[in-house]
Amino acid sequence: MLTPELDAWLYGSRVARFTARDVGRAAPRVELAWDPDAVARWGYGARVLSHLLPMDPDGAPPPARVTAWLDGLMPEGRVRDHMAMDAGVDPEDVVGFFGAYGGDTVGALQFVPVGTRPRTGTDVARPLDDADVAALLRASVARAGGQGRSQHLTSSLPGMEPKIGLVRTGEAWFKAAPDQPTTHILKVARAADSPTADLVDTEAAALDLARRVGLTSIDAHVETFDDMRCIVVSRYDRVPDEAAPGGLRRVHQEDGAQALGINTRDPERKFQHGRAIPSLAAIAQVLRDDGARPDPLLALTALNLAVGNTDAHAKNVSLLRRENGTVALAPAYDVSMHLHHDHASRVFAMDVAGERDMDALTGADLVAEGVSWGLPRRRALRVVDSTLDALRGALGEIDRAAHPGVPPEAWRTVEERTDALRASLD
Repeated sequence: MLTPELDAWLYGSRVARFTARDVGRAAPRVELAWDPDAVARWGYGARVLSHLLPMDPDGAPPPARVTAWLDGLMPEGRVRDHMAMDAGVDPEDVVGFFGAYGGDTVGALQFVPVGTRPRTGTDVARPLDDADVAALLRASVARAGGQGRSQHLTSSLPGMEPKIGLVRTGEAWFKAAPDQPTTHILKVARAADSPTADLVDTEAAALDLARRVGLTSIDAHVETFDDMRCIVVSRYDRVPDEAAPGGLRRVHQEDGAQALGINTRDPERKFQHGRAIPSLAAIAQVLRDDGARPDPLLALTALNLAVGNTDAHAKNVSLLRRENGTVALAPAYDVSMHLHHDHASRVFAMDVAGERDMDALTGADLVAEGVSWGLPRRRALRVVDSTLDALRGALGEIDRAAHPGVPPEAWRTVEERTDALRASLD
């Protein structure tokens, strides 16, 4: 049985200790105790770990907040259940889970046994050929479907879609050691006969557009390993750094649901759908509270509406929390084109100026949303206008032959939506 206590390290310092209470109960209560040296390093009230969990050595945060935040680092659905069973822990035991998978999480946090330090380069990654990568991808599909546990994973990746994290060096692929940072995420394409078989193709294309607009640093392309088709996405929370162990520096981040304290054990809670939270306004306020401008969030929302990305929920918007304490909106990720499919939902994941019907939302609604955050109207208009103008230019410049899996109707839908949003600004 794994220990109910773990130390958490961030940016080379022990930041906190997480302790599970009442482990035998259905949902153990998790308590957090700040490390005094971390408080001295970053300061009282610092939010280097999370907006939800400001450092306060005199008062521990409520266990419900701690548990909700940790839940946000974990996979969703059956993937979580089966990874927990692989490790011999209860899926509800988040501390036990990270005792097995906490060496490499999303962001920069590392969990280690109490009194120890994260290992630095002591383990060696295992080289993989195409058949090996395909086997890992098949195992991730089996986990998501509630079957099979033959390929033990080394890190925790949130989300519902089958995915794995690997290390890429040049053209070679490696399975990371338990404490080694991965460089890429590979997400499995849906079956060829699925009505959304082109989802990974439109995601790679949408991220290509986002790069050209200046909203992401991610590289993405579709690749096939044996018979397993997937999108390969570079991680924005891993930065090349020769001084760091293994040549990679971890950058901390948290998603919008974590920052707002929303427990997404129920995956529907990451969507707004008329609720008070999550909301774009609440995420914008988090940015402002932490000293960052919310303008990039408005630009990202304009991009999501233009490309028809209905899945821009609170877990698909994240914030970087840098070592120096500064905060910024994370690069765009998980952006796809959905509205060229007849069966697609026409409901946006978040409300914009009180509206969530994708066919009714206008450029003027985007401006009004930005104004509701406190942006001057002229500034909000400039952000929306420049984003849509840059997107229209990117649509003309992008090499569509590099995205052969994107159907013509998808490109046409994005063009039409971009033009309509621009026209409605007038």
